[in-house]
Amino acid sequence: MTYLFTKQGCTACESIKENVDLPSVKGLTVLNLDGENSQALAMLAYYECVTLAEKHLPILVSDSREVIHGPLNITRYLKENCG
Repeated sequence: MTYLFTKQGCTACESIKENVDLPSVKGLTVLNLDGENSQALAMLAYYECVTLAEKHLPILVSDSREVIHGPLNITRYLKENCG
């Protein structure tokens, strides 16, 4: 499973949503980081990305547990590996 961590109002997160048809990406789960989504926060902690998320969003964690951040890197990864 591949996880994409996003946040409401994040322009970089919106950029990915505009450039990639996320619902068509096989095996991708989009988790919105807000104060009420405990699953997203738990997964972020599980993948040891809490500190990274405080500075950089969006974050993608691949099937192989590779952590990728930044809209250009994530868009490239999704198009090359999940499309």
